[in-house]
Amino acid sequence: MLLTTEISTAAGGLTTRPVTPLYAEFLNARNRKLAEILLDYVVAFSIAVVGVVTNILVIAVYAKQGFRESVAVSMTTISVWDLIKCLAGVLERFSGILSAWDPAAAYTWTNIGTAVFKYIICYSSYVTSVMAAYVAVERCLCVSVPLKVKWLLTPRITLTACLVISVGVFGCFAVMFGIYDIEWEWSTTFNATVAVYRKNSFYIQHEDPLFKYYNLSGILWPLVSFVVIVIATAIITYKLKQGSKFRGSQGSSFGGTSFNKGKRPTSQKEDRCVQQNKQLQHQQQKQQQKQEEQQQNLSKRDRQVVKMLLVIVIIYVVSLSPRISLYIAKYFVDDFYFLRRLHHSFLFVCYWLWIFDFFNGAVNFFVFYKMSSSFRSTFQSMFSRSQNASSQISTSK
Repeated sequence: MLLTTEISTAAGGLTTRPVTPLYAEFLNARNRKLAEILLDYVVAFSIAVVGVVTNILVIAVYAKQGFRESVAVSMTTISVWDLIKCLAGVLERFSGILSAWDPAAAYTWTNIGTAVFKYIICYSSYVTSVMAAYVAVERCLCVSVPLKVKWLLTPRITLTACLVISVGVFGCFAVMFGIYDIEWEWSTTFNATVAVYRKNSFYIQHEDPLFKYYNLSGILWPLVSFVVIVIATAIITYKLKQGSKFRGSQGSSFGGTSFNKGKRPTSQKEDRCVQQNKQLQHQQQKQQQKQEEQQQNLSKRDRQVVKMLLVIVIIYVVSLSPRISLYIAKYFVDDFYFLRRLHHSFLFVCYWLWIFDFFNGAVNFFVFYKMSSSFRSTFQSMFSRSQNASSQISTSK
């Protein structure tokens, strides 16, 4: 992407002839270059750098807490994949900085990164979307049948599920890492030996079924994950509404029983019966109060979970919808792809797609810090201790 004509040609394995006239023009060459610098090397690169920092912080906070809850394990797994995605984005766009000193090295870096880092970014997004769906289902079960699944959703079982999802989803696309060969050749443009990537024999023999599988997977994985997240969130919201109605009916029945306390019995026998009834009512009231306190505490936590899930849904709507739309368009419009008639339009859309991917990978820390009191307190305690230690060292000197 450093030089559109050269790199686009390299993607097809032809590095000697210009290819821009074969494409439908989208902006002119100068404006395309400015859009590339702004969207890819400034905006996407900056968000990816923020994502590397924030995901390291998320992993550090959950490690500090000790992974005592299953949510901590699943969220840490998501953060690990987001860290891989954002780190791959930073490394791929390092060619923009490298081009200021050595354009030939930057061109080589871009070609190698295109064959490696772009796929890592894409497949990491698929893994995190499936992981988010798993978290939504897990929270849905905890709210719907808490007593039945409490013994099942342990940190160890959650870790096993996260590893199976990670290996399974990422493994589905591992074949795509073997469709290009990296070769070194002399470039007259740079007057130096540079690396290019070309379609290998496996790619040429299986191009049609391979890319049909790739495009369908790119549609199905995020789409199914999104549907699961929405359904799980709807179920949780319905369960919480049921719980609030139950608490309201219990409160009204309480008022009815306490209204008749002032009545006096007319005989000793009735007096003893009333006293026994009062004792039973008092015990029942205590039990109901305990149940209401437990339900109230559960409802507060569940409301917080619902808010978290709603935020996750919004984030995945924003980040997954462009990717799903792009793959649907690519599947039905054959020219909407690299090195075809709509090459420049496709590349411009991809710039925005990578921005959404990195945003999705970088925003988790801010969601956790805003909506999780335990996460916030742990994070603040980590930095307060470091500040106290540094102040003690400075005073001792």
